[in-house]
Amino acid sequence: MAAASSAALTDEPARLGVAELVRRCEEIVSTYHAGRTTVDTHTDEYLSEHGIVEPEDVCFLQQVMYGCVRYRRLLKIMTSSLFFKHGGETQRSDATLYTVLGYLALLRLSELGFADFKAIVLSQERHAMTVFLRFLFDADTLRVWLRPEWMKHYEPSFVEDELVGKALTFAPQVQGVVRVLEGQAAAEASKRDEEAAALKALAEGRGGKGECTVPEPFNLTAPKARLVPPPE
Repeated sequence: MAAASSAALTDEPARLGVAELVRRCEEIVSTYHAGRTTVDTHTDEYLSEHGIVEPEDVCFLQQVMYGCVRYRRLLKIMTSSLFFKHGGETQRSDATLYTVLGYLALLRLSELGFADFKAIVLSQERHAMTVFLRFLFDADTLRVWLRPEWMKHYEPSFVEDELVGKALTFAPQVQGVVRVLEGQAAAEASKRDEEAAALKALAEGRGGKGECTVPEPFNLTAPKARLVPPPE
């Protein structure tokens, strides 16, 4: 709020919120068609069309756009492996989201900073992020699933040092974020269970302590007999 007020006073454009910025990243990447236009043209047109002018937001969107295009093969291997291993826990409609987050996690995390990456993750749906983080920052996933496929297309030193090695250095911090996500999910599930139990109790006529409500007869006052006037 303070940042927004300051921006208004100085006529500076306000920054996008974290969740909105991620949504814009998804949109700018998913609407790009290589055969129809160039990356530069598409990016400039998208930013202009949606009125995004704040310098840091513009820079972030440009970098994500260029990065996802440049490393599309690397990121495609990652998302394909994710869907193969966790098909029952992921949705293919989230493919672009995983692509954007994969780019940030694998190629920009050191520069971005873990605090900002954590904020991005926590702005998204908890279950999807839990599955994604457990997958991507797992040693077996990186070394057995992704490393051999990446090495078919990229230099071994790049794969080993820049991708696998750096990801594993952040693994302990990522596990902390996973615990936060799981704790929030458990709290929400518990709250939903309590609400469902309360609704069921009301529907069954039980009070808050699970006791059945015993109906009692109405305490109606017996009507007084009316005096009938004698016939005339």
